[in-house]
Amino acid sequence: MQIRLRPQLILFCAAGLCSAGLVRAQQPAQAVQIEVPAAVVPAAPDTDNEASTSGATGASSGRLQLAAAKSHWADLLREHIPEFSSNAEAQNITPALIKRLRLDISNILATEGYFSPQIQFENPDQTAATATSTANKIIHVTVEAGQRTLIENVSLKVLGPMADAIDAGDKAVIKRRRALQEDWGLAVGQPFRDADWSDSKTHLLESLRADAYASASMTSSEAKIDADQHSGILQVEVDSGPVFTLGEVRVTGLQRYPSWLIERYQAPQKGEVYSRSRLLDFQRSLQNSAYFATVAVGIDPDPAKADAIPVDVTVVERQARDLSFGLGYSTNTGYRSEIAYRDRNIFDQAWDLRSAVRLEQRRQLGYVDIYLPPRESKFLDSFGVLVEREDIAGVRSSRSALGVKRTSTRGHLEQRLGLNIVREKISPDGEAEEVNKALVASIGWTWRDVDQPFDPRKGQILQFDLAASEKALFSDQRFIRSYAKYQRWIPVRKTDTVILRAELGAVFSKDEEGIPEDYLFRTGGSTTVRGYGYQTLGIQHIGSTRGGRVMATASAEYVHWLNSSWGAATFLDVGNAADNFRELSLKQGVGVGARYKTPAGPIALDLAYGRQTKKVRLDFSIAIAF
Repeated sequence: MQIRLRPQLILFCAAGLCSAGLVRAQQPAQAVQIEVPAAVVPAAPDTDNEASTSGATGASSGRLQLAAAKSHWADLLREHIPEFSSNAEAQNITPALIKRLRLDISNILATEGYFSPQIQFENPDQTAATATSTANKIIHVTVEAGQRTLIENVSLKVLGPMADAIDAGDKAVIKRRRALQEDWGLAVGQPFRDADWSDSKTHLLESLRADAYASASMTSSEAKIDADQHSGILQVEVDSGPVFTLGEVRVTGLQRYPSWLIERYQAPQKGEVYSRSRLLDFQRSLQNSAYFATVAVGIDPDPAKADAIPVDVTVVERQARDLSFGLGYSTNTGYRSEIAYRDRNIFDQAWDLRSAVRLEQRRQLGYVDIYLPPRESKFLDSFGVLVEREDIAGVRSSRSALGVKRTSTRGHLEQRLGLNIVREKISPDGEAEEVNKALVASIGWTWRDVDQPFDPRKGQILQFDLAASEKALFSDQRFIRSYAKYQRWIPVRKTDTVILRAELGAVFSKDEEGIPEDYLFRTGGSTTVRGYGYQTLGIQHIGSTRGGRVMATASAEYVHWLNSSWGAATFLDVGNAADNFRELSLKQGVGVGARYKTPAGPIALDLAYGRQTKKVRLDFSIAIAF
């Protein structure tokens, strides 16, 4: 016999499955056609027949226990049928209860593709003689799911303007239809599942709506299930609707900033074909800017306006000025206090001023940077001044610098161009004072592809920088500096992570004399080679460590998260700096650590053993903003 259903919910909705999300709401014009053997369709027995089948009377009672092979569908039965839960109370075993349970079991199994289950209830009177009390009586319900229904054929039909473009031979549209067919989730040979059927249709529509066809809709969908042959045929029809092109950008929420500021963040242009990812990139660039606290970008997919659909941008501005304070500590530079001031609209030109004074035990600095609004060519220009003093690894230094920088970002790649004027005075312990100066031009690239910016678990970052100085141009030494860094995060199991890091640097020059220390290499400390003091690995002098012209470090770390906040780590670090690679001898540090997750990334407390120094060192860093 055939049962043809045209409900809002696919197949059945029983035992709380709708609220559990196992049965999903579908498009209105859908049908599920099931061909079921006559023996499978449950009859509606009268009370006498059901009672004789179960052997139960109105006085029979006990606890129901599911007897089924360990499987995902058995777990579903226990989850969604209260009588099968471990803490279920004794039930009065009535024909009505047995009838309902048969129907609930059948409906739940149908959502997983099992349309021919065998269900048997143990005769409760057979256990009555051995049960010491009604509450202890166990009635076993044996379920065999039977053979699972597999997809035999899938038919996906596209109507509307997309079909017209396909008929006209548009290669791009033909390629896109092929991609939709290849991405269909419930393919031939796979088991029929209600959730997969629903998700596949949703994914199909969302894929169409993501680019060009913003008003795509499903006109019909049908799943023909032959329970006797354990096969299913799926038929889906969608209407693409018209191709949407973008019109004017309408902005609401601007108060202190001019409207041209929105255009500077790669705003969509009139005539562009609609793309959801394009609007999301635009929204993300506005959200990541200095000026807006919240941003929403979207369209109203009205087919009548498809030729020039307006793009609506709603923004909430950040406050123009911030004053913040902070305290912190790290084993690298000691205790820290900081005061920072920011003005995002100096001279009423949307210039973003960022300044701070930071006082640490072994380093003190102050800086002022001004970031200009981005150019329409995607460049972000800035300029600033820095004054710094430090006393680290036996080298006391004071440095002042003035610089300009241009940054551009395209996808995962960031490019930096810079020009800095640096003057440095250093006083190594036991050595004469030196004064070095340099005019340094630089270029650098960073490629980022990580799942999270502050606490990555998967992805990689590659950085490469070049800097050059010419002795004839306000410099004491001619040199070229190269630096490369690679980091990778590899997820392990559900929460753990392997973190790999490698650094390599080299300065090409006649010698290191006249090169500012900031352009040479020292290493060691909590972010490089743990187990050794901050910047204590380099060229060793009496009472001090000076920068070398070459450097190499590497690290491997495994982080196991004990819960959502706390984790444990083990690691191996190697590295050193020297005057040349022939003299480079890698130092080794091994250890364990604790991790604590914060919104700004994990806090690390590491206990490391330096194999060459044969000493244990604690590395730690924390900062608190007010």
